Amino acid sequence: MSTVTQCPLHSAHGELTVIDYLCLLWPQRARRVVHKLFANGAVRSGGCPVSPYRRVSSLDDLSIHVSLENVPTIYTDLVPAGETATLLDVLYEDARLVVVRKPSGLPVIPDRTRDVPSCLELLTRRELAARPEKDPGEYIRYRIVHRIDRLTSGLVIVAKTSEAERELCADFESRHVRKEYLALVRGRVSGSRIVVPGPIAPGRKGKMRWVSKDTPGAKDALTVFDVVERFAAVTLVRAQPRTGRQHQIRVHAWAMGHPLAVDPLYAVGERAHGDPVPGIERLTLHAYRYTLAPHWELPRSFVCPLDDDFAEAIERLRFE
Repeated sequence: MSTVTQCPLHSAHGELTVIDYLCLLWPQRARRVVHKLFANGAVRSGGCPVSPYRRVSSLDDLSIHVSLENVPTIYTDLVPAGETATLLDVLYEDARLVVVRKPSGLPVIPDRTRDVPSCLELLTRRELAARPEKDPGEYIRYRIVHRIDRLTSGLVIVAKTSEAERELCADFESRHVRKEYLALVRGRVSGSRIVVPGPIAPGRKGKMRWVSKDTPGAKDALTVFDVVERFAAVTLVRAQPRTGRQHQIRVHAWAMGHPLAVDPLYAVGERAHGDPVPGIERLTLHAYRYTLAPHWELPRSFVCPLDDDFAEAIERLRFE
């Protein structure tokens, strides 16, 4: 006999579709996982399977006819009870979005390795821990609207409502969000500004490639690099990607002849010539500032200070 879970129906969410409502009740489960429950007829109302797109307000009851223990979550087993707050650094939050500081090595969403928690997991754990003190109308499901590489540190903006999700996704897609990164690159970059245009396409072993525009799968990309400070064998630059391609800054830095000082994919051969940045072993790229489109209410600009290892590396370079 299958396990039956009765889902409470909260009038505050009556206009949601059933699938959106279940994703709100269970933010620790991915939408694609919840959707499979409908295909299997496990989501029922009045004893009959219900459409995922039916409005909650039209239902008299809602039940799940499967053991929830068999429904996967985004959780890892790596977050000790009560320690979510110490692992999650929230820089800003309002009713529409939350801005978090992501350390290098932490993925934005769960990846295949599951060897560390993700930003989404930490936010979700925080939300569920707060629910006993919340009115159901205040429930939140965090929504990822953009990503940065796992090895990149810095800002991540996450939507808290469906309306904010739509607006932010549209603004990122239409390039209305201005993004600024700080990066340590190899060599002394000549000139004050270098503009690197060049399509990018998928390569082998997780790499992206700088290619011609006629290459299958190529997507236009453009990055502006401004010199901030020069050191003996390294330059601190401000990188402004005008497009949002995977590994774009890393590929374009390599293409201009100055790969990131530490990069396990695009500067592997360079490591044979020595480590130009003592004291830092991770990707030398940091998402420093995002400025949202003008239609957003203030504040629209968010800054993430450099992590300690990155800031200390720069100080050491100044005194070499």
